[in-house]
Amino acid sequence: MAKCSVCGKSVLFGNAVSHSHRRSNKIFKPNVKRVNIQTEAGNKRVYVCTSCLRSGKVQRAEIVKSAPVAAPVAEVVEAVAETTEA
Repeated sequence: MAKCSVCGKSVLFGNAVSHSHRRSNKIFKPNVKRVNIQTEAGNKRVYVCTSCLRSGKVQRAEIVKSAPVAAPVAEVVEAVAETTEA
């Protein structure tokens, strides 16, 4: 299971106690997400718990998705004309 890289929160073990007080093993798992954060060296992907994200202990990295650049129509028409003439 993942561990928060900021606060170190990880899995805890305990007992689940029923109404009749019978006990069974229980695992308490933290709400850990894999996110891109900003560091001095650049962007880094780490595991961070949601309480650290909400409190602002880490700064999420901006992910820029570049759109494909379309060539102008005039250039495409010229390129097609050149290939058909040859």
